[in-house]
Amino acid sequence: MRIRTVLPVALLAASGLFAGAGNASAAGGYPGFQCFKTADRAQYCSDVKVKNHAGGDNWIKTCPADVQKAISGKPYVLEKRPASAEHC
Repeated sequence: MRIRTVLPVALLAASGLFAGAGNASAAGGYPGFQCFKTADRAQYCSDVKVKNHAGGDNWIKTCPADVQKAISGKPYVLEKRPASAEHC
């Protein structure tokens, strides 16, 4: 019976889908780098960690209007800022 619960968790951890695998929102959230993707699949992330949802929202509002209009999906929080992420 134990293998039924251990195996799925091990597979999720190995694939990076287990909660907390580099994604601060899965681990509980802030502080973390606020990020979002645009319709053209560009990823934007804050330069510094934000402390809460309001801080993340304020950072997004600093982005140019055309970037804000192109946001695709919900913003998310990451523990580490991707080197390839764009700045606002």
